[in-house]
Order: sequence, then structure tokens, then C-alpha cells
Amino acid sequence: MIDEYALIPDVFDPSAYSNPDRIEMCLPHLREALYREAVIRDLGNGHWSAYCLSRDQSGTARFHRLAAELLRKLASGNRLHPFRQMSATEPSDSEGWCREALQTHTESRLTGVIAAHRSKQQFSDDIVGSIERLTSCEWWQSRSCSILLDRKTDAYLDTLRTLLQCANSFIFIDPNLDPTSNNYSEFHRLLSPLARRKPPPRIELHRSFCLGDGKARTFPKEPEWRQRFRSLDDELQRLGLSAEVYFWQDFHARYLITDLIGLVAEAGFDATATPNDLTTWARLGRDDRNRIQGLYDPTNVGRLKYHFRIGIA
Repeated sequence: MIDEYALIPDVFDPSAYSNPDRIEMCLPHLREALYREAVIRDLGNGHWSAYCLSRDQSGTARFHRLAAELLRKLASGNRLHPFRQMSATEPSDSEGWCREALQTHTESRLTGVIAAHRSKQQFSDDIVGSIERLTSCEWWQSRSCSILLDRKTDAYLDTLRTLLQCANSFIFIDPNLDPTSNNYSEFHRLLSPLARRKPPPRIELHRSFCLGDGKARTFPKEPEWRQRFRSLDDELQRLGLSAEVYFWQDFHARYLITDLIGLVAEAGFDATATPNDLTTWARLGRDDRNRIQGLYDPTNVGRLKYHFRIGIA
């Protein structure tokens, strides 16, 4: 649902293209995809971005003017993801940075490594693609705004892996979220990877204040809801996490809203034991993501019924 790429510094070097003029076409085309649907691995624990912004001895920027603009927007949008340095010494040229990217891929998979024409000639690895020929890369062609997945916690974790590593806020919206239900008994596993983040991201959980459907529907009061969320409260305390829980007028849609992307989760975040119980998740456009987040803003007191905090104080 969100891709992670490594960029080799020579994508910002006109002389590394088959024709220097192509940089003016390739970088803007790449930029829009990165802003909407990806994060960039900041190799060498952040030294990659510093290298791309460095200047030569005369004080002149080492790379194309679009490098500074792209990196600034990626950083402000939380789309630069520092990754520990794998090589013994910090790379000093594009070939070295490409080898560094490939080494990180052996530890944590990348969607792709995007290089300029010159670097691509030195690396035959399929995961390395020329910025001039991205449409011929299988991993670029397979980009999609939706995914069909099994309703199992492991499938959710795999799909959300990059988001769980990178996003700074998580808003789970599911009208049926109930830790006492068998289908939601593993929900805490979706949050457990966040315990490794320092500081941990902000977590919000939003559900309907109603319980059940049709004539069997009931309307528990806040004390009963607190009891129903007690097991998740205990799990979050064990993990060192906290979450705000909100109960709203009845609704039916299911989403995950983060600071990076928003998702429509067709069947919510429950897991079933039924084999191949498939559901669809789809990425929202930026404006729709913002509108949905606004609908579940806690200041919308007309629809909000209850609110409490669980996990660590």
C-alpha cells in the first residue's frame, strides 16, 4: 500500500543520464509518485540525504537544483526513513551508495532501487532500475492503489509493514472494534511493532457506540466499554504504548488514516479463521484522507459519545 525506495544520488546528476536534458523530465515524474505513495530509505542513518545536499569545495551544490526541493518536501512530509549504515565506511560516490542500498535490501526489503542511467549500467540486479526506464521495471509496473488480502493478522502486518515503521500517527476507524470479540482478539498485534519506535506514534481507535446489529443492537454505557477494552489496555501497558479510544454515533465505514497515506479497509481490522477469506484495502487520495480524518476529529462533539485513554499514562 506504500512503497519504499532507495534513490542513488546520481539521479540528481544530469551527467549521469543518457542525455543530460532528460533529468528535467524524469525527476518531476518521479517526484509526484514519491509524494503520494512512497517513503525513501535515507541510507547510512541519514547520511545519504546529507550527501545529496552537499556542496563542492567552491561552495557549489553538488547536484541538480531539484534535489534540494525534493528532499525538503520528503522530509517535511515524513517520507525520509533513516536506515542504519551497513558498510564499514560511508559511501563517497553513487556506486558505493548503490551497494549500500542493496545491502539494506538483504535485511529489510525495498520495493526498488532507483538509479541514473550510468549507475544502472554497473548493476544487473533486477531491483535496480534506471530512472529513465522505470516503466520497464516489474516492481514499478506492479504499483497499485489497492490490494486483495486474506483476513488474517499476519497478512495485515505484512501489508502495513512500512507504515508501521514510518508513520507517526495511526487512526483506526472500525465500527465493530471490540477486544472481547474473537475476531479482534489479535488486534493488539497490529500495534505491537509500534513499541519499537522512539518516540512511539500517536494511536487513535474509533468505533460505534452501538454493539451488535438490528434488533439485537445494544447501547453500552462508558463503564461497560472501558471493561471491554480492558484486555487491550493491558496489552498496550505491556508494550509501553497508549491510545485514545473514541465512540461515535453509529457508522459503517472502515479506514486507517495515517500521516503518510489513508486506506479504506473493506472489512475492517478483524481476523477470521476461514481460509482465503479475502478482503480489499485501497489507498485514498490525499483530499479524501483529510476529509475522513476531519469527520473523526474529537472536536466534533455532536457525534462523539464517549472517549477515554488506554495503555500507559
